[in-house]
Amino acid sequence: MLTLGIDEAGRGAVLGPLVVCGAVFDENDLPKLKELGVKDSKMLSPSQREKMRGGIEKFAKAVIIEKLQPWDIDIGRGDGTNLNRLEVMKFLEIINKSFEKMRVGRVIIDAPDPNLPKFRLMLSALIKRDSLEIIAEHYADSKYVECSAASVIAKVTRDSAIEKLKEKHGDFGTGYPSDPKCVEWLKNSLEVGKLPDIVRHSWDTISVLKGKKLQKDLKKFLG
Repeated sequence: MLTLGIDEAGRGAVLGPLVVCGAVFDENDLPKLKELGVKDSKMLSPSQREKMRGGIEKFAKAVIIEKLQPWDIDIGRGDGTNLNRLEVMKFLEIINKSFEKMRVGRVIIDAPDPNLPKFRLMLSALIKRDSLEIIAEHYADSKYVECSAASVIAKVTRDSAIEKLKEKHGDFGTGYPSDPKCVEWLKNSLEVGKLPDIVRHSWDTISVLKGKKLQKDLKKFLG
């Protein structure tokens, strides 16, 4: 049976794309992935992930990558579509593209929503394929090697995109709001002008920083 593992990278970032990867494997090849040392991408170094990608792609029957750019996320949230829904639509695109190539029997998804029953209902309503077994679990990227493989490719793809963005916009660190270098870059960018479109403007981090800048500007104005 063919299994499609789906995972993402960059969900919580304030800069750069959210990358979703789907990777299809024959169940007979799954032990080979484990022999390669494939595991949740967060447990691997950047160099390990980079080296591992070639081996993963060798055994994969298909690899499909979808991206949500910062402006896609901002537009969607502005229209009332939350990030979970936006991400699920990318899951659906990957599943449909997989079926265009081959007959997949099972899909395993690393569920982003803390409310797992609600997330599963949303998936079932959108993925209308009776013959497809759907598994959606928290931490699926550490439980199922198919999802681990997808997480590695998603992370490598996002890391590559981030490095290209740094060449144009300077070193902003990881792009996550927990990274002091990223926050400092955002503050400096606000000081000299508007934030570029590589930023997710709808993020709370941006609202907070803009509010602090406004307070600072008012203090200067009022003396």
